[in-house]
Amino acid sequence: MQSKSRVQFDFTDDALQTLDGLKEKLSLASRADVIRYALRILSWTLDQLQSDAKILVEKDGKAQEVVFPFLKVREEATTGPSGVTRFRVGA
Repeated sequence: MQSKSRVQFDFTDDALQTLDGLKEKLSLASRADVIRYALRILSWTLDQLQSDAKILVEKDGKAQEVVFPFLKVREEATTGPSGVTRFRVGA
């Protein structure tokens, strides 16, 4: 079993309502499960963007590239001493 660490977040009322809404839509047991899913999705998205892949959405038979204006992976991606790739993320 993996060890766990307790983390505490402060949410605005709107953010908490969004978190609870996602928990219900996804039929998850806890808010922590929503955060875990979100982390996996963000990690996958960054991996795709860093590898110059395009993320597409198809609707009504038309494919369109997904643009993340709030999530830009800059060219300054570096690999640290531990071998972990670190990104500069921001607008």
